[in-house]
Amino acid sequence: MSKFFILRTEDRKGAKDDYIICVNPSIKKSKHLGRFAVLVRKRKIDKRLKELKVPCRVVIDETLGDYEIRVDQSLRNALGIPYEFSDADKEKFTMDIYPLRLSLFQHLRYFISYILGRRYLFFRVCKADIPDMEKNICRIPSDSFKLLGCEEGDRVICEYPVRDGDIYRLRECKIKCYEASEEMIKKREEMEKENISARYPSAEKLLKVSPDIPRIFLDAHARDGLHVEPIDPVRVRRDLFHLFLKQIREFGIIFFLSLLTFAYSLPIMITWKSFILISVISVVFAISLILVNIRAKIK
Repeated sequence: MSKFFILRTEDRKGAKDDYIICVNPSIKKSKHLGRFAVLVRKRKIDKRLKELKVPCRVVIDETLGDYEIRVDQSLRNALGIPYEFSDADKEKFTMDIYPLRLSLFQHLRYFISYILGRRYLFFRVCKADIPDMEKNICRIPSDSFKLLGCEEGDRVICEYPVRDGDIYRLRECKIKCYEASEEMIKKREEMEKENISARYPSAEKLLKVSPDIPRIFLDAHARDGLHVEPIDPVRVRRDLFHLFLKQIREFGIIFFLSLLTFAYSLPIMITWKSFILISVISVVFAISLILVNIRAKIK
């Protein structure tokens, strides 16, 4: 196992809308890294060793030494490194790197999400409130919806790296997302400060990062599916397939029928062949506008 000193990223060229780490070619070769990796930082929390893990994209930087890596701020914060971090602090924080292997289907979805627009956000796992349990929903702060490019009630995909021998695999959980109100978040913060129960650990106290990344409230079923515990960071993005079906229901069918009606109003003879051609053109045009609309939701 190797330990690497942390530096800030300077040039994010090659990020492709993802969070990145920069390594030199020899590190990439020795650690058997592909396009993706997992950063692992070990912390002693409540008298036990805790591993904080985040997935990221790998970019080559030939100016780095053999024990240096550059890490995006969002990744650093998710791993419990303060916002005030500077390159002078690099020897205070170390972590290790492991290969992340995606399935063929995950690679395909990664490419499609890049084309149609995405924004990854990291959230700190919290236990769901009792009324939300066993409902297959999660809650996040209201301002996160616009950043993700979705709306309340849409489905999101939570991702978390899980070890599989010498590599990591990405576990996923698709779940409907609703707003965590300010009152709900404030109430949880008060419970953490009062230390009423070990049920609600305070990430800010344990990790000493303030302000911390946003919270995501997950019930036990979702946490078990992802293999996460409270204070673990999860990566979240919108579910494009769910969003596409939603757009079809709300917009696509009406637009398709409107085009079809317009075609029938033209002073031409409609045959079966022309009907099929008009239908295909209408579908393609409607789907194209839907995809453009989905892409435009990421500001």
